Amino acid sequence: MSVIETITNSTQSLTPNEKRLVKAVMDRPADAALGTASDLAKATGVHEATASRLARKLGYASYAAFRDALRDEFIATRETATRFEKTIAETSSDTILGSLIQEEMQALGRMESYLSADQVNAVATRLMAARRIFVYGTGNAEILALLMLKRFRRFGKDVHKLDPDSRSLAEQAVGMREGDVVLTFVFRRAPKGYVPLIETARDAGATNIVISGITGTTLSPRPDLSLAAPRSGHPDAFQTLTVPMAICNAVVIAAGLTAKEESLQKLEKLGQLIERFE
Repeated sequence: MSVIETITNSTQSLTPNEKRLVKAVMDRPADAALGTASDLAKATGVHEATASRLARKLGYASYAAFRDALRDEFIATRETATRFEKTIAETSSDTILGSLIQEEMQALGRMESYLSADQVNAVATRLMAARRIFVYGTGNAEILALLMLKRFRRFGKDVHKLDPDSRSLAEQAVGMREGDVVLTFVFRRAPKGYVPLIETARDAGATNIVISGITGTTLSPRPDLSLAAPRSGHPDAFQTLTVPMAICNAVVIAAGLTAKEESLQKLEKLGQLIERFE
């Protein structure tokens, strides 16, 4: 099990201060891998003993062992990515576009440190097997919700976009049943309806899937499946949708591959219907 998976599986048992440490590690795993427990504690404003306690809670004998695991996962196995990041970091640009491109390339280059092909395939398989798919995204995430709505409708799936309004959300959730899937987007913070939606879906026997920024690893209650990776930009400033958009596209492609012939037939039929309606 990777360090990220270990952290994700342990979030519900962590204290608020331990979750602060986890967020710092997830935001900058390479820095945590190269620093000490004291460095991490000072950076997050908690006591050094909290860092050591966190390591033990995650199943490591000491913080040093936890740090070694981080090094193995984010330093040794990312030599190529590290060289690439160093190269573009040394490339100067006086334009907004150039700086943005550099940040996006760095963020995309780090994605495989947080996500695996197996995780993407698991989400794609669950969506394609769903009786119905409910998509929930508010604010900027609404763009991604609409993307997934259209893509999976093209595969012939019964897909519904959930409204952010509390009353409308409750009305739409009434009919959720076993075999349904709820796909939720979460970024800086969970949307207002996150907790009741997750609980309602779980009570109905539906599957919860979350696509998120790195904060998604500390969500409570936890979804059944999640795809989380840090977005481009500073956590406290402007962040783009390039990384979650890439995750969505990977899921769509993987979904098409899970039932290749059927997907192609549905898309061919869609093309014929478009010609008819036009």
